[in-house]
Amino acid sequence: MGKLSMTMKLGSSVILLLLAASVFASDDVNTSKKPNFLIFLVDDLGMGDVGCFGNDTIRTPNIDRIASEGVKLTHNMVPAPTCTPSRAAFLTGRYPIRAGLASKLSGTMFGCNACIGGMPPYEITFAEVLKEVGYKTGYLGKWHLGIHSSYEDYAYLPNNQGFDYYYGMPFTNINECADPPNGRNSVRSLMRAGGGLYYLASITAVLYSFCYVSKWFGIVSSRGFVISLLMATLLSYLLYMYPESGNRFLCILMKNHEVVEQPIRLENMTVRFTNQATSFIRENKEKPFLLMMAYVKVHTALFTSKQFAGVSRHGQYGDNVEEMDWSVGKILDALDQNGLKDNTFVYFTSDHGGHIEEVAVEKGREGEREGGWNGIYKGGKSQVWEGGVRVPTVARYPPSIPSNTVISVPTSTMDILPTIAKIAGAKEPDDRIIDGREMTELLFGKDKMAVHDHFFIYCGPWIHGVTFRPDKGGIVYKVIFTTPKWTQGTQACFHTWLCQCSGHFVDHHDPPLVFDLTNDPGEHRPLQLTEETKALIEKARAARDEHEKTVVPVTDQFSLFRAVLFRPWLQPCCNFPYCSCQEDDAHALHSS
Repeated sequence: MGKLSMTMKLGSSVILLLLAASVFASDDVNTSKKPNFLIFLVDDLGMGDVGCFGNDTIRTPNIDRIASEGVKLTHNMVPAPTCTPSRAAFLTGRYPIRAGLASKLSGTMFGCNACIGGMPPYEITFAEVLKEVGYKTGYLGKWHLGIHSSYEDYAYLPNNQGFDYYYGMPFTNINECADPPNGRNSVRSLMRAGGGLYYLASITAVLYSFCYVSKWFGIVSSRGFVISLLMATLLSYLLYMYPESGNRFLCILMKNHEVVEQPIRLENMTVRFTNQATSFIRENKEKPFLLMMAYVKVHTALFTSKQFAGVSRHGQYGDNVEEMDWSVGKILDALDQNGLKDNTFVYFTSDHGGHIEEVAVEKGREGEREGGWNGIYKGGKSQVWEGGVRVPTVARYPPSIPSNTVISVPTSTMDILPTIAKIAGAKEPDDRIIDGREMTELLFGKDKMAVHDHFFIYCGPWIHGVTFRPDKGGIVYKVIFTTPKWTQGTQACFHTWLCQCSGHFVDHHDPPLVFDLTNDPGEHRPLQLTEETKALIEKARAARDEHEKTVVPVTDQFSLFRAVLFRPWLQPCCNFPYCSCQEDDAHALHSS
């Protein structure tokens, strides 16, 4: 009996030990679960628009919360200060010229939803990197990287770039999307102001004159003349109708490959995106996920839900920033409610600096600022100056990023791909050049050294500036080769609405301008030309030349043929020929 009792006790002990081991093993599995990733990208948000970056009148408590619970990156840069190139670089970790998104033409965006330009499918996004290791991926909001290619429908949409779920605007938010056009000039408002019938008559007169001249010189026969008149009549009608119906073609909402609203209704769009984000988090809380929330705010046309109209001290623009911050808070709350805060890497940034040229023209609001404020930094969107390329960025990851810390050395939005790959235990692409640098040691407070030797600032295919920190001294320098010509008395290009990259729109500096960004971040005092300054210029030139040797020519995605030429058969339409629909549950959505 004694032996049996002893055996039973031993058996019980073994069982208890095994149970304890299984519990500890279970805990190990939980703590080693792959982290989630929540990425916020705002459109046109300036460095001076956010509380933790110096704004004390626009309320951004939720963005500030990320900074206080994590890290603030005060010198985070984009490689190109306009939407599409910057977004492509962010997703791929590569300079946009490598994807053909750096044209010599003045445009740096796609002109229609029925064009064939876009970010090539051969580019690898951080979503594709994470899918390789089992992540569920979602993309919400503004895309602006194309829809169709010349050989495949929907080839450029997020679903073909690594995202399992997509809900958003494939184009961008423009003034045509608002009705009325929100106090800003648009083709539609200009046509209405000038008289629609006068506009129609002018177009028709020009086209008819061309037909008559062709007949007079014998270019067309009598029969051809009649056909040309009929075609001219049809063309003039289409040109007349396009400004009135342009929002129907440009301003659409898609869910994966389906058009669910046409034209889009902006007022509660941020609420809809927020609800989509919280639903995605709730539905995927048991598996590792990546969610990218790419706001169509704070780009014009400005819009808010009723709860945020008139709440800020800075007009419609301030209202937009505060509603965007509200959305950030709701999505962060969803992490808390689902027990995911401590296992989610959160990253918040902007695609470039604030758009200085955006001002109201509406009677009673003439000159009111509708674009972002860049704080102490010179210039803005589309410019090589710091106001164009330095973006407000904060990050949070409780297990590893110390709270309330600041990183002041240069970093880049391109760094997010290799950094995400490192944290997730995934492999970054090794069959191409990745220009971003993995920065976990920097974020986690284990290293204070900059991860970039040199950082190149592109405008189109040209490098307008180089930012770098020499090995010794700790000072960050910036060498500027080319700057835009401003409208006199401003830091903007009101004569072209957006600063251009070449020709008579720019000044080339010889010798280049050199700034000490550590002690003069506002770029007020170029350094005197000394032997030391000359050495810095030569260092920047040598780095630029070496970098340009690595750039392989690829198809120009911004060519007129690809980015502007409208192809009617590719136009997304929810119910041809009307192309008019509303999302079923859109009226039921509201903020709280």
